[in-house]
Amino acid sequence: MSNRGWEFRLLGPVEVWHGGGRIGLPRRAQRCLLGLLLLEAGRVVPVSRLLELLWDDDPPAHARGVLHSHVARLRGALDPDRTGSRGFRLLLRGDGYVAETDAGAVDVHRFRDLVGRAGLAGPGGRARLLRAALAHWRGPLLAGAATDRVRDRLGAGLEELRLSAVESCVEAELECGRHRELLPELADLVRQHPLRERLIRAYMLALYRDGRRPDALAAYRRARGDFARELGLEPTGGLGEVHDRMVHADRSLDLPPAGARRVGPSAAWW
Repeated sequence: MSNRGWEFRLLGPVEVWHGGGRIGLPRRAQRCLLGLLLLEAGRVVPVSRLLELLWDDDPPAHARGVLHSHVARLRGALDPDRTGSRGFRLLLRGDGYVAETDAGAVDVHRFRDLVGRAGLAGPGGRARLLRAALAHWRGPLLAGAATDRVRDRLGAGLEELRLSAVESCVEAELECGRHRELLPELADLVRQHPLRERLIRAYMLALYRDGRRPDALAAYRRARGDFARELGLEPTGGLGEVHDRMVHADRSLDLPPAGARRVGPSAAWW
């Protein structure tokens, strides 16, 4: 089914846009239901699962009737003639519902697609694709529509994918020589995620390549303290190795000349 001007935003508050205008869905439960169906766009979601998620594993006796009412209101707002002519249909199939629309109209699926494509690109293209993917994030999945518990159940994998995309993005941009521009962003990311070793390594390398070796070494010492305090562990050998190479001013940490930089996918970046 073609896009037909739809834009469904689930990464943050649930929003529906069509033809450049926003379609209001005032009821929280309806926004949550739409989000649950669009996360599985094109696939049947059993009624039993919808009831569990909408009522946080404690649906009332009349829950099925309320669910059918929410479905009817969503159809009225998004597919008023019930033909799918606008590029969206909400159908009953067996004992479940399916939202039929172009998956590319849903920000979650666009995000996943861009991240997947980035893995096949060289550093510059990878950075651009990942920046485009991350631009879809406006906040937590189904913010203001689902409960915290439901978001944790549905969004944990997505949040980890987002953080991995952030890490891959800054690594790609470091390969492109953008260490100075990245420093404020990396400092903020490390404050938010003090146990993410890829972010710490990226921050250390950005500082080192900017001629700030003492600050890079200090960042490692802070990380060691965070790991000891929070986990009772040392950072992994990889992070310690980068530290040791910085202590000895290992030239392999320097940014390679432009003509010698890798242009295809790569697993290592320092």
